[in-house]
Amino acid sequence: MTDIYRTINENYDRLSDAEQEIVDFILKYEDVEKLKLKTIGEHLFVSNATIIRAVKKLNCDTFTELKYALIASKKINQTPQTSQVDDFSLILEMMKGDFLATIDLVDQELLTRICEEILGARRIFCLGTGSSSQVASDLNRKLKLINLWSNDYIDYFSMERIPEIANQDDVLIVFSLSGNVEDFNEMLLKAKGKGAGIIAITSLAASPLKRISTHTLHVYNSTHTRTKLRSRLMLYLMSTILYEKLLLQQATSKE
Repeated sequence: MTDIYRTINENYDRLSDAEQEIVDFILKYEDVEKLKLKTIGEHLFVSNATIIRAVKKLNCDTFTELKYALIASKKINQTPQTSQVDDFSLILEMMKGDFLATIDLVDQELLTRICEEILGARRIFCLGTGSSSQVASDLNRKLKLINLWSNDYIDYFSMERIPEIANQDDVLIVFSLSGNVEDFNEMLLKAKGKGAGIIAITSLAASPLKRISTHTLHVYNSTHTRTKLRSRLMLYLMSTILYEKLLLQQATSKE
């Protein structure tokens, strides 16, 4: 059972009758990618608020997040276990789909709140492990260009010190596709205990990182058989979106 179906199974009994009907409708809908809130409301005679309440009980922040979690789960079951995944045209199609899905997952109100917290922070710590560390370093470089106090921490030995120095005036921006690095998450939890804000940029899959974080920006990554070489392209995309929004809000605040 994949993560989203496990989550639905674990939380189904917490749903009201109307909410269970909503979830059943979504699960049975043939083309969930094209499903709209309006369609559910018209078929079941329920409000958008009721639908969103059901979605949040499934540990998803938005209806779009739930949709793409279901889509990702279906793709896991349909992914061919042959060398077909190495075909370049297929890789391009996967990248195109991931790009558009990640754009769809952007919650502009949430992004605005996140940027406000970053711009109001005393210090910004950009963190990433493994290949994700390169994304953290890239964002750190950009933040310095717009005169924000920022530093990158890309090895665990330097990260260990963060809980000792972080406080309620600081923000940690964390890049991790899996969100399941135990020592990393333990350090973040300690920093959160000191009052630091945790902004996670991660995949849709349920993870300890998402539970720890103050805010989460999701990226969409298609299932790929080359799991040890998973692309961080969507992390770069969300990092760029975040940076562009920071530029706009910083310029607006100076007017």
